[in-house]
Amino acid sequence: MGLAAARLVPAGLLLALALPSALSAAPHRDYCVLGAGPAGLQMAAFLQRAGRDYAVFERASAPGSFFTRYPRHRKLISINKQYTGKANAEFNLRHDWNSLLSHDPQLLFRHYSRAYFPDAGDMVRYLGDFARRLGLHVLYNTTITHVTLDKDPQAWNGHRFVLTDHKGQVYQCSVLLVATGLSVPTLIDFPGSEHVEGYESVSVDPEDFVGQSVLILGRGNSAFETAENIMGVTNFIHMLSRSRVRLSWSTHYVGDVSWSADSVRLPEDDSDNFAMRVGYDRVIRCLGWKFNFSIFDQSLRLSSENEFNKKYPLIKASYESKGSRGLFVLGTASHSVDYRKSAGGFIHGFRYTVRAVHRLLEHRHHGVTWPTTEHPITQLTSSIIRRVNEASGLYQMFSVLADIILLKENATTFEHLEEFPMQMLAQLEPLTGRTAQHGLFVISMEYGKNFSGPGKDVFFYERSVGHTEDAWLSNFLHPVIYYYKQLPTEQEVRFRSPHWPLPRPTAIHHIVEDFLTDWTAPVGHILPLRRFLENCLDTDLRNFYAESCFRFALTRQKLPPFCQQGYLQMQGLAITESLQQHGVESKLLQNYAAATESSSQRTSDRALAPGPRAQSLDSDKEEL
Repeated sequence: MGLAAARLVPAGLLLALALPSALSAAPHRDYCVLGAGPAGLQMAAFLQRAGRDYAVFERASAPGSFFTRYPRHRKLISINKQYTGKANAEFNLRHDWNSLLSHDPQLLFRHYSRAYFPDAGDMVRYLGDFARRLGLHVLYNTTITHVTLDKDPQAWNGHRFVLTDHKGQVYQCSVLLVATGLSVPTLIDFPGSEHVEGYESVSVDPEDFVGQSVLILGRGNSAFETAENIMGVTNFIHMLSRSRVRLSWSTHYVGDVSWSADSVRLPEDDSDNFAMRVGYDRVIRCLGWKFNFSIFDQSLRLSSENEFNKKYPLIKASYESKGSRGLFVLGTASHSVDYRKSAGGFIHGFRYTVRAVHRLLEHRHHGVTWPTTEHPITQLTSSIIRRVNEASGLYQMFSVLADIILLKENATTFEHLEEFPMQMLAQLEPLTGRTAQHGLFVISMEYGKNFSGPGKDVFFYERSVGHTEDAWLSNFLHPVIYYYKQLPTEQEVRFRSPHWPLPRPTAIHHIVEDFLTDWTAPVGHILPLRRFLENCLDTDLRNFYAESCFRFALTRQKLPPFCQQGYLQMQGLAITESLQQHGVESKLLQNYAAATESSSQRTSDRALAPGPRAQSLDSDKEEL
């Protein structure tokens, strides 16, 4: 405590000195969640359902206080698609970017708005109902002003987290889950910057800009939102940024909202032909947000001098702090893991990363292994096809979360583990409680290596790949399956090839991209996948009729898994008329019905016209 306290400002020093006497009476929780925004409530919902000891601390009087003010012009950019043509709830979440995960079907955002881009007020209503309907433990009107560590040799990680609120009340917890978002406006400093207005405070009434010339610093979503609001009444609007405009349809990144610059380059004095030579009536700063480090003691080691880490806290790919074990960052503030790569900074992405963190905590602290389903190996192809066509977590958190297929001994069965952080693959066994001793498959969704980026022409001619043999050249989002005979090491993951989400596998398979993102074509999608899996496992994953299994049992030393697990276990297919007809037409079965009918006809014919053989039998009888 002494070293930690010595680094604080005088006010913090007094607080630190007072803590030891207050700790003995301080309430203790297993889990403390900072913030009752979407990420905080999502984690609270998982903790609540698991029956864990937790509390959520929220400075406002209700959940989702950020959305009571932002976005300033009240229209969200997260889609709320009402109709998808599918009844599958998991699939529909691919097109619902606002709902949190729960077991209550009424807590879907489509019940709160029919608008494709909803109003922010609808999000406030939704989050309030989410907390109430699930009975989440939220301490409202509680502003945490200071967070530090207290050494404790008895604690699982050697310390406890100590939180102090605005009234001086002290709380302790074993695990700290930070879901405070990005709330500090990004500022710049240049001559005259004191006259710049911020996005967070500028007027949203277009009448205040009538006949004015406006310069907007930034070219992200907040900048265009501001420009659109006033473009009809201004003389002109200029937008300035240190980088080019990044359009989400080009980058395949839903964000592009946070922009910062250390300085603005001004034209040389001897030039009179530059775009900014006219004066501006207003200059508006729309440069995004960064994490509020001010309440966290330096002993937590959440930040560094790196410019990027002044925006986001320092965390691992498991979302745990690099400097303090037991401190996890959730939601928008955890976006450093997949910044400009995936959707981890937005509800439709971090609802799944929060679930992944909860599963890690369940195993670490409560001995609950990561949930899996076990299947016979004959269902491997269908299991993968189902997930790539339905799963929302894989689809939204592409190249970040992946399904893991854990093969059991002799590859007769497998465990299917869903939505594991790909970059933590080397630590899969200690993090999940599952074993990967007999090989594994990793299923992820990925874009083509050179398809996304600022200025990329994603509509270039012949961009579509339609032939199976060219599947590895697919540009659009498509499934990629990695096969490893053994888990990669941490060194292999760390020093993997650039732009690869995983180390070099034993084998890799791309399912060719599909315009409808519907990978169910028997020849184009399913057959190549099955053959890839068969080559990796050196087995036959086809299904067979009982008659074929019988023939194999008489003619082969090694039977296909389907026959081993089905026919030989007296689980052969029950014959039906349509199945019989299909088997005959495909020449897999003999037409016994026709053969029986022919035999009956021959017997009838013999009865009507006895031949020599019948006569000889009669003669024999007479002789006897």
